[in-house]
Amino acid sequence: MKSPDRAIGAIFVVVVAVGVAAFTWASTDLFEVGNSNVGDLVQVESMSFPRADHTAVLMDDGRVLVLGGGDGETFSYLSAEIYDPVTRTWEKSPNLGTPRRDHRSVLLQDGRVLTTGGLDHFGITFTAEIFDPGSGESAAGRGMRSQRALHTLTPISDGRVLVAGGMSGVTPLEFTDLFNPENGRFEAGPDLNGPRAWHTATTLEDGRILIVGGSGFGQARQSVEALTPGAEEFDVLEPLETARFLHTATLIPDGRVVVIGGQETVDVFATVEIYDPATGRWTAGASMPDQRTQHTATLLNDGRILVAGGFNVVSDIDDVSIYDPKRDTWSSVGTLSNARGRHTATLLNDGSVLIVGGIDDTPITEVGFFELSGVPRPEADLFFPDGAPADLLPDPVER
Repeated sequence: MKSPDRAIGAIFVVVVAVGVAAFTWASTDLFEVGNSNVGDLVQVESMSFPRADHTAVLMDDGRVLVLGGGDGETFSYLSAEIYDPVTRTWEKSPNLGTPRRDHRSVLLQDGRVLTTGGLDHFGITFTAEIFDPGSGESAAGRGMRSQRALHTLTPISDGRVLVAGGMSGVTPLEFTDLFNPENGRFEAGPDLNGPRAWHTATTLEDGRILIVGGSGFGQARQSVEALTPGAEEFDVLEPLETARFLHTATLIPDGRVVVIGGQETVDVFATVEIYDPATGRWTAGASMPDQRTQHTATLLNDGRILVAGGFNVVSDIDDVSIYDPKRDTWSSVGTLSNARGRHTATLLNDGSVLIVGGIDDTPITEVGFFELSGVPRPEADLFFPDGAPADLLPDPVER
């Protein structure tokens, strides 16, 4: 039986809990002893090109590949660049074969990077391509079965990749594809229990892929489902308390999944819901100090979650905060070099987080519509949980 979804006004442009958690920890040693450090947030060298709705992938050599994106309104970009965390500089990467924004990218088990779908200059594309860091070259792959943007792309333990949902024109999709890197082909996967885009897909510790929320056919999805690799259908799970899309979902060390923020048309949420696979139940976590949507949430090495940027109902957000799931508390870290949403945040090998690009000043103005008046950003910020290196900190006189 399908879980209910709450109806909302139609979305006309493709862009883009209150309470205290009642739970016990399965194992406290899954988390490091409480980290009380606030950490340091510093600006580093900007990208050579401003971009939003791009992707960023940590490669096996520790560098970050940033692909495509756009101006947040009309244009999609071919360009790509690579951030080197050792030199803290950007270098040019070979262009994409197709301009893309609102696409998805993922690291394959062999170290190559798969990129699928998105919007090109003419609309939503079904094409895919693969970047090989070894050769430094990008090659076109076989296309997906359907045009897709705003979908999810999730690695499976056997090396394949699940492509789920998304938008095809103005139509949300329930179809999934399975990409096989051995032959470079997409094949049909099991259908979702309902069409959805702007959802999340999270790999659980037992290998299942958890699909949460999203939007489709004028509905904010409250429903939740999971796919066991090799199974022929998705299992319907207990729904969210609040239907939402453009939220984040983060797997934490004790195996639970923390869902943060998001929206339902113009209602933007500060609420947090936590899924426990052991019980199959959702519980409320402590709400954020502020509402946000189109933000990022990054798991730090100590088990806390770094939440950066986004939008509320009136403006963009420059705040960066940390959620501690062990204590169910929030703390403020500082502010980004520029307020923005629709950016990326990537955990680097040294435990720092690279926050890149995005778009500023894109408030939600009326039911069903997004005002596309923002400016894409080139800025990059680094968050260091245990404090930034001395050469990145201002002189004591300046502080």
